[in-house]
Amino acid sequence: MASVAAVPRPNVHPDRRFFGGMAGVLLLVTFVGFAPTYYLSYFTTAPALRPLLHIHGAVFTGWMLLYALQTWLIGARRVDLHRALGVFGACLAVLVFILGVVTAIELARAKLSMPVRTGPPVIFPLGAITAFGVLCASAILLRRRSAHHKRLMFLATVALATTPLARVTRMTTAAVTPPIGGMLLTDLFLGALIAFDLRRNGRLHPATIGGGLFFVASELFRVAFGHTFIWKSFVHTVVG
Repeated sequence: MASVAAVPRPNVHPDRRFFGGMAGVLLLVTFVGFAPTYYLSYFTTAPALRPLLHIHGAVFTGWMLLYALQTWLIGARRVDLHRALGVFGACLAVLVFILGVVTAIELARAKLSMPVRTGPPVIFPLGAITAFGVLCASAILLRRRSAHHKRLMFLATVALATTPLARVTRMTTAAVTPPIGGMLLTDLFLGALIAFDLRRNGRLHPATIGGGLFFVASELFRVAFGHTFIWKSFVHTVVG
């Protein structure tokens, strides 16, 4: 009986496997985090959302979908389409940042009028959206250096996912507060990037070092600076 030669399976580039996989995980945690109050709110007892929150949710979701699409296009070697969507992505990033800041401030103002104040202090969402803005702008400036670009854009999107990850924390554990839990879960993504660099190259990429240090520093800043008189005065002026 004649033997049938095995058809060689094409090798999947390590970058495609890692960044594509992480994009899928970020989509999943975004859906899980916002499902009760946004994506599946029709089936829950969640209160109706104001128009601003609907717009914010749609733009936020659009960014996550675009990031996954752009990652897939690079993996499929469709660099032409990836670049064609780049201008739209940059415009969307600006819209994500503006809406993130406005929504965080508006929610903080709404909580001031409640008899019992709930939710994280405003420094946490503002800190997350600021980290996204800085990392995303850096990624755009370094778009011609693909290894830098993909790592910084990944960290920017992880920073944006802090809020849904904080909601996942609220669903799963009471050991830590949601803002801290959300940041700790984002650190797992940073740890995965570090492990990927070490396994693939035996060293950390400069973008992982620089972006990672900024990422962690922004988290420590939120925790430490949120209790200072300067920040409280800023919040009083801007929010209340």
